[in-house]
Parts: sequence; C-alpha cells; structure tokens
Amino acid sequence: MSYTDIQKASIISLIIEMINIDNVVSVEELTVSNIINNELHISQDIFEMGKALKVEYAIDVVKKMTDQQKFEVGKLLTRIIDADGDVKPVEISLLNSICKLTGLDVILSKYE
Repeated sequence: MSYTDIQKASIISLIIEMINIDNVVSVEELTVSNIINNELHISQDIFEMGKALKVEYAIDVVKKMTDQQKFEVGKLLTRIIDADGDVKPVEISLLNSICKLTGLDVILSKYE
C-alpha cells in the first residue's frame, strides 16, 4: 500500500495514540510499531511529523484516504492492540472511535 508523507505521519500519530491510550507502553507495542515503521518506510522526519500531529488532524487525513488505505490503517492499529496480548477496552473504544470518525466502520459493515 502506498501513502503520501502526510498520510504516513497521520498513521504514526494514530499508532502513537493507540500505544499510549492505556497508559502502559509495552516493549511488544514498540516492537510492532518499529516493524510497521519499516514496512511503511517511515523516515525520521516523517516520524517526528507524526509525533507532532494532533490526533484530530490525523483522523481527518485518514478520512480522506481510499477505502483500501483506511482498511489497511485499521489493520495496522489492530496489530498494535494485539501486540502485547492484553486487549483493553480503552483500546477497542479508541479503535471504534477512529473507525467511526474516518468512515472505516461503513467500509467494514459491507463485509458483515
């Protein structure tokens, strides 16, 4: 999947938000985050941009992505949630919120 630099930064912003939402940053979450950064070819500049982005802006960028890109973002966030083997309700709540705000929930409902 191909993303622009601002899309990549937005993905980083959402991943960071997901990692931090439960106030516990695990080694496993950081490991998966680093793997995703490598897969998406995230440079240090893009990573720093993602860290600086407000989550609301990142959600707006994802909202404008193609359906396939949104679907892939949802899969990336799910990988972060699953990384430490301890899925917390606050993580699922954030994922559901992101899905609703970006329209990913509508895309997923087509597959039910």
